[in-house]
Amino acid sequence: MDMAQARHPSLQAAIAESVAAGGKRGIGADGAELSAIPFHHYMSLCLYHPDFGYYRSGSSKVGREGDFYTSAYIGDAMGDSLARWLREVAFAHFGTGETVEVLDWGGGTGRLSRQLMDTWTTAETDSSSVLEQALSFSVTVIDGNPSHRSEAGRELESYIREGRARVTDESEWQRFVPSDRPVIVVANELLDAFPVHRLVMKDGELREWAVACAEDGRFIPCLMEPTDTRLIEWLREEGVGLRENQTIEINLDGADWATAVAARFKRALFVFIDYGDETTELTGTHRMDGTLLCYREHRAHNDPYAWPGQQDITAHVNFSHIRRSMERHGAKEIWYGTQKRFLVEAGIMERLIAHSYSDPFHPIVRRNRAIRQLLLSDGMSELFKVQIFATPSK
Repeated sequence: MDMAQARHPSLQAAIAESVAAGGKRGIGADGAELSAIPFHHYMSLCLYHPDFGYYRSGSSKVGREGDFYTSAYIGDAMGDSLARWLREVAFAHFGTGETVEVLDWGGGTGRLSRQLMDTWTTAETDSSSVLEQALSFSVTVIDGNPSHRSEAGRELESYIREGRARVTDESEWQRFVPSDRPVIVVANELLDAFPVHRLVMKDGELREWAVACAEDGRFIPCLMEPTDTRLIEWLREEGVGLRENQTIEINLDGADWATAVAARFKRALFVFIDYGDETTELTGTHRMDGTLLCYREHRAHNDPYAWPGQQDITAHVNFSHIRRSMERHGAKEIWYGTQKRFLVEAGIMERLIAHSYSDPFHPIVRRNRAIRQLLLSDGMSELFKVQIFATPSK
């Protein structure tokens, strides 16, 4: 199918209207002046337009029928390992006697939340140790997509009946979670989904990538002056100097979200799991074009204009930026590293079971295969990082 014919016509019209009404001007490749919006605004409309945005409408985006997988879809080893690690840290950080509320932000279909609850429930039932008896957990899945919320409701149905789980959206969650309650915020592949600003050095001048409309209705890139003074401040604070023709992404929205949630709670742990790296890696000479990628039907490409509203658009998370923002608001980083190292330290190797089964679909064989897939050096676990923060305890 021709990409131009595959666009979401309603979203395309909304973006074109925003370009025409925005009052900003960009410079096209031929030097012509054009009505334009910052790429950040374009990406925001593509992903989060209230009626037509990728994350706000349509069917599930995750899994075989969606556009991408998350680690929770590679067996239950990730969820089980994370649950065991969090149980120990929560005991040390919060103490005993209260239910810990887990906010699975951008929790999608609820699969990770169900895995966490399964592990915690089994531990509470099977163990007589002080640790298991002292802690209990409930979970709230927060997601903006109605299809995801419906699937999460089915995934967590038994826990919802018990009053230990709920599913809601961003506008409702604060009604359910008091600010003084011990909380664990889990954001698994959430930060990479926030709209980013894209800066580039052109002819020795710092410019921001923008989006205009071509005469045939296509969306095309152009350049404009930086639209947010915080972008210049970020470059100065991070000590970043762009090379000629180098593009980088700056995720102000993701950092703003993280610090706003951190400010909400008096006692909390924050677990960010995503692909990304530190500033020095993301702005190195090998990163001249930035990290922006698009996903559609499990295929990756780098054209954000091809399928507006019908593809995921992401950029690598800058964990240096998240660290500086969170620490500035009083949170302390207590763990950072690759997902592979996190899983090993959380005891995932203990779940590998020696066997003699020849059936590739036997549960033990499938579990061992999933664990190996999570730990392969060319898989998720090297690119993905885990970053954990804590606010003052007890």
